[in-house]
Amino acid sequence: MTTPPFTISVQEPHLGVVRVGLSGEFDMSVGDALATALVEAARRPGVTRVIVDLERTLLVDSHAIAGLVAGYEAAVADDRVFTLVNGHGLVQQVLDVTGLSEVLCSPS
Repeated sequence: MTTPPFTISVQEPHLGVVRVGLSGEFDMSVGDALATALVEAARRPGVTRVIVDLERTLLVDSHAIAGLVAGYEAAVADDRVFTLVNGHGLVQQVLDVTGLSEVLCSPS
């Protein structure tokens, strides 16, 4: 069985904001790659805010959640804002059940 495709696209910072788009399924096979990408985005020079766009994300498991938390912790350690946006369906349910939506999601 092959792992479904996923993409992590990190835009160049604009006015201190870096936007990270996630597309596909994020499970244990890609959890480390997600954590690395988010930590690196959060530590870029001149960044004040990291926005992670979940609009095209179909699945997150505990490894992906750990990656999101790693990105959040890296951002907070450097006094930067870290926000998840556009979560929906199963992805948003996972964030809600874990309590992370209260901490990481932008208020509607």
